[in-house]
Amino acid sequence: MEPIEFFVENKTLLTIGHILSVVIGMGSALVTDMLSVRYGLDKKLTTFEVNTVRFLSKVVTLALISIVTFGAMIFLSDPEGYLASSKFLIKMTVVGVLVVNGFLLHYFVFTKIGLKNIMTQPDYKPLRRLGFALGSVSITSWVAALVLGLLPSILQTYPAALLIFLSLLAVAITTAVMLESLLLRSKKG
Repeated sequence: MEPIEFFVENKTLLTIGHILSVVIGMGSALVTDMLSVRYGLDKKLTTFEVNTVRFLSKVVTLALISIVTFGAMIFLSDPEGYLASSKFLIKMTVVGVLVVNGFLLHYFVFTKIGLKNIMTQPDYKPLRRLGFALGSVSITSWVAALVLGLLPSILQTYPAALLIFLSLLAVAITTAVMLESLLLRSKKG
């Protein structure tokens, strides 16, 4: 596949748009994750808290759409070069995880975050655990995307980089599920 000249000529502008999208997306995602934990500590969510989390999640969604759009245009400036790069391939995997994770957060967690007694009812424990697990995937993936974006290249092959990323996700999810139990079991209702 040949590079598309328009994207080659405008790669700097596209990269600026891409980086701004990452900054907005990552910043909003991290704030959403931190606020979700903070808001949940008192075991009740106010309407303001629920609306804040939902608003920030929409900002993250728009940023992800922008990241993918700018990224696709940058890719089209040198398709063969990018496809030969293990760094690019693992970055695309991380972005794919972010997109799927964002969908799961929206579909399963953010649509139900306003339910009465969601932080205390035993019936909602699986949902709370899922929220913590998906939040940890979000944080880990955004940080991985940032680190990969800053590195000029990586020494690992794609399979090795994938194994590292999946290992980080496993540690993050395990930690998040344990954290959910500690934080939400410490005081009753």
